[in-house]
Amino acid sequence: MTGGDSGRQGRCTAELRRLLEGPYRYVWLRSVSRAHGEQINFSAVAKVLARTAELDRPEGVHHRELRDRVRRALTHDRLTNDTLDLFIRAFGIRTTDAERLWILLLERPAVPEPRAPQQDRVDIVRPDA
Repeated sequence: MTGGDSGRQGRCTAELRRLLEGPYRYVWLRSVSRAHGEQINFSAVAKVLARTAELDRPEGVHHRELRDRVRRALTHDRLTNDTLDLFIRAFGIRTTDAERLWILLLERPAVPEPRAPQQDRVDIVRPDA
């Protein structure tokens, strides 16, 4: 990782933490089993992410598998594109906030990849009567 990458990740991580401590706090607070003061609860955040990750992996995802990923992303500025995408989807982050996060991470807006193949459009042709 180059110095520029870590700087971008750090700025993006700081903004993600701000969002999780502010307008999106209510999402992870519902998953807190033991309160740890006012700090972001990594286990609760991992539970939120796991519910969304399960949609991508039919075999399921346990929140403990994601706890270290959450901790690295939010405290060590190790935020990958895939992890940011998961945060955005799991927390239902608004488009304007998501665009700001992508710009901070990539220095440009991101165009997300479609999650599932779109069905081919079938035109129904009706014979003239």
